[in-house]
Amino acid sequence: MGKVYRLQYLLALVLVVLVGCASETERDTERSAGLHVVATFFPVADIVRQVGGEHITVQMLLPPEGDLHTFSPTARQMKLLQRADVVFTLGLGAEPFLEKMFRGLGRKRLRVIELGRGCWTLPADAEHHHEHEGEQHHHDEAVDPHVWLSIENAIRMTRNAQKALAQIDPVHSADYQRNADRLVAELKRLRDDLKARAGSWQKRKFIAAHGAYRYLAEEAGLEQVAVFEPLPGVEPSARWIRDLIRTARREGVRVIFTAPPASPRLVEVIATDLQVPVFLLDTLERPTAEPGGDYQSRMQRNIETLDQAMR
Repeated sequence: MGKVYRLQYLLALVLVVLVGCASETERDTERSAGLHVVATFFPVADIVRQVGGEHITVQMLLPPEGDLHTFSPTARQMKLLQRADVVFTLGLGAEPFLEKMFRGLGRKRLRVIELGRGCWTLPADAEHHHEHEGEQHHHDEAVDPHVWLSIENAIRMTRNAQKALAQIDPVHSADYQRNADRLVAELKRLRDDLKARAGSWQKRKFIAAHGAYRYLAEEAGLEQVAVFEPLPGVEPSARWIRDLIRTARREGVRVIFTAPPASPRLVEVIATDLQVPVFLLDTLERPTAEPGGDYQSRMQRNIETLDQAMR
């Protein structure tokens, strides 16, 4: 019997050691994962991911099929938010669902970083006016939130991400700066490529299925003269379509842009009526499963699309 008790004791001791090792491994895994970051949607998540590198893990609130204007959070997204060390958003009214989510957290207070701070903005209406670096920024009035489609704004967002991560995690601030410097250099090359190509374009005006392209158009010296949707997600009326066609003809529009993966039937009908081609121009709002799916690769494809469409 003594031998049996000794064997049981040894087995119990081994079990304790194994459980202890497993617990330590779990703790090491949690530590190695670094900061647990939650980002609202693709451009915010991808810029933060590239700046944070190996020191952070990033999860996105907006699902691949989601839409910023209509997204309603589920229990899964609420759990992501509850477990976050820090939440990165764009701000500027781009994520109307966040207020409801933050209220759902009760007393829990999260650190929230807005990457859109300091970005130049266009008003929510069609007036072409914006503020440059060094000028006063006022966001009390409604602005067009699609600032991430400006390469200059992507550079600003990158620096905002770097500064925030360095403040939260100063131990790795040198790595954050190195990663941000690399991304900014790539973005500046994209900006220069866009400017160089745009100088030879013969077409300058377009109509769009979505109102997201004004920032990209502004930096390329183009003009979005009309959109199919009166408001995001609102179906156009027959009168709206008649006015759009009349405007397109009056302004000499020779191209229509719409977002991937395909053109809506209405867009194709109008394009046939106007006898103009339709090109797919990425809004960069949602993630993509395609290779080379980071911000700069997708923006490069947009530049190539513009080059093809506007010559």
